Amino acid sequence: MDSSRQSIGYTYRRVPEDQGLDRAALTEVTATKLRRATINLSKKNDLFKAVKWWSEKHLELRFESCTVTRAQAMGDGEACLVARNDPMHDSVDYLFNDLPGETDILHEYFVPRDRIVPFIDAMRTLFRSHDANLVNASIRAVGVEGNALSYAPAPSFSVVLYLNQATDAAGTEKMRALTSDLIDLCADQGGRFFLPYQLHYSPEQLRRAYPDVHAFFAAKRAWDPGELFSNTWYARYAPPQPVAARATTTARAPLT
Repeated sequence: MDSSRQSIGYTYRRVPEDQGLDRAALTEVTATKLRRATINLSKKNDLFKAVKWWSEKHLELRFESCTVTRAQAMGDGEACLVARNDPMHDSVDYLFNDLPGETDILHEYFVPRDRIVPFIDAMRTLFRSHDANLVNASIRAVGVEGNALSYAPAPSFSVVLYLNQATDAAGTEKMRALTSDLIDLCADQGGRFFLPYQLHYSPEQLRRAYPDVHAFFAAKRAWDPGELFSNTWYARYAPPQPVAARATTTARAPLT
């Protein structure tokens, strides 16, 4: 089967408090060098990508720690009882990229849950047309985020992409074009993109995904009329502040 149509699913569910988990202390994450080598090799060609995918399906789970082993858990061969800290206990050292002339970046797109399949299908086509070097992709369920510039105004799936690119001008321009197409695709499906990553989107794309962005800029200026606080994102996308007309007076010395 085409690996671009495969995925691994993890489902978490609560267990009763009286299950009696005897949780050992968190320990150092192992096999970071092996995982880093596997990831770095996968950036080179499709053969190494296939090896990486095979290891994720068949080997990586063996490095995951279980508070209660799969055999003891719930009569389910895939079950593993863990404390809440366990799923997030990982090392990012294996993601460190010190390869010359390249870097790895993140994208994140928030897609309404009933639109995730057409989004993934179209995204696959975009990756092939742009010859994108996708290292990893993951999907997580997110609830409604009721804050300003919310990336999830409705229940959504977050699609997190880990992409490799060359650091020269051609590599940057190639990533800019891919990002723009992914943002348009997400907007076509009624979704939004995560703002803080590379600023490879136009003001028009920002307004389409976040139609309340002007209200955000207005509120910011109401609280900070002197523009004391700023950053690269704000300087690029906030419309210029109108210059208020100022009354001026000229003092003249009396004639003598």
